[in-house]
Amino acid sequence: MKRQQLALFMGLSLSALSATTLSTTVLASQVSDPQAVFSQAYQSYLAAVKADENVQQTAKLAYTSGKAVYGESSDNTANLAINYAKAIKGYGNELNEQRFSLYNKAHAILAANHGKQSIETVDALLGQANYTTSAYKAANFLEQIIDIAKTQNKPKFVADMKLEAASLLAKKFSSKKYREAKNYLEEADEYYQENLPENSLERIKADFLMASFAEGRKKYNQAIERLNRIVNVFDSNLNFDHSAELSAHSKLIGLYEKQGKSDEATKHCLAIAKMVPWKESQEQTPLYRVNPDYPLNKAKQGRSGSVAMEFEVDTAGFVKNVSILNSDGGVSFEKSAIKAVEQWRYAPKFEKGQPVSATSQVRLDFKINR
Repeated sequence: MKRQQLALFMGLSLSALSATTLSTTVLASQVSDPQAVFSQAYQSYLAAVKADENVQQTAKLAYTSGKAVYGESSDNTANLAINYAKAIKGYGNELNEQRFSLYNKAHAILAANHGKQSIETVDALLGQANYTTSAYKAANFLEQIIDIAKTQNKPKFVADMKLEAASLLAKKFSSKKYREAKNYLEEADEYYQENLPENSLERIKADFLMASFAEGRKKYNQAIERLNRIVNVFDSNLNFDHSAELSAHSKLIGLYEKQGKSDEATKHCLAIAKMVPWKESQEQTPLYRVNPDYPLNKAKQGRSGSVAMEFEVDTAGFVKNVSILNSDGGVSFEKSAIKAVEQWRYAPKFEKGQPVSATSQVRLDFKINR
C-alpha cells in the first residue's frame, strides 16, 4: 500500500503562474467612474480565475480599465498586462505576438521602476522568453533571469531558474540551443540531488527532462534509470495514482521496446492498466506503436489506402490474432498494417483486479504527402 507522504503540484511552471496581485488595494469608496469600472472588472477577473471561466475576457477588461486608472508606467499596469498575457488561450503566431507584446510592455515598466536586475522583472522576462520566435533572444532573456536569481543569494532559486531555462530551450529551441539547455539542466540536477529529497517536485521534473535528453542521445539505460526512479518515488510515497506516474510508465514501455526488452515493458503495461480503466466504447490507445512501412510499389504508383483491423490484446498487453475487417488499396497495405500492429503494446483490460484478454480495433490510413 502506498503511503501518502509526497506533496506534489505537478504540471505547473516553476515560476509564479497564479494571478499577479496588484500593489495597491481598490478602495470601496470609488472616487471616479474609471475607478469604479476597474474595480468591477478586477473583481470579475478574480472570480473568473477562481471559477476557471472567461478568464481571458475578464483579464483583458481588467488590463484596459486598469491602465486608464493607474497610467502607462505603474507596476499595477504591468501586473495586469502579465495577467492578461497568461490568460490568452489558443495557439498561433498572432496570439504569441500578442502575448510577447504584453510581457514586453510589462518588462519595460518594471525595469524602469525597479531596475533591470530587479526580481520584479523575472516573470515578464520569462514570458518574453516563452513567446519570442528567436532562439537567441530566448536564451538572452533566460540568461538575464539566471543572473537576477544569482543576486538573490538563494542557490535553490538559481537552480529552479536553470531548470526553467532548460525546459523552455529544450521544448522550443532544441536544435539551436541544445548545449545551453543541457548545461542548465545538469547544473540544476546536480544541486537538486545534493540538496533536495528524492520525492521533491524539482527532482521529479529534472528526472523527466534528464530522461528526455538521454533518450534523444539514444542512451536508453540512463533514461530508464531516471524514469524508474520517478516510478519508485510514487510507489513509495503516494496512495493514489498521478498523471506523472502514468507518464513515466508510458515512457518506460517505449524505451524497453526500443531495446527489445518486451518482458520488462510488460510490468509497466500492467501498471497503466490498473490506473486507467479499459473503455469499451472507444478505440484503445497503444502505449507503444510502430508505424507501418509504406509499400514501395504503392508509393511509386502514388496510391493511397486504408486498413481496418480487429485483434486481441492479451493479458500482458501484446497484440494477437489480427484479422482484417476491411481494406482499400490492396494486399500490400494489409501486410504492412498487420506487421506494424503486431509490434504494438497496450494496457490490457482488467476485470476484478486481474488482466483478461479483450478485443480492440484500429484503422490505419496510408496517404502520400504531396
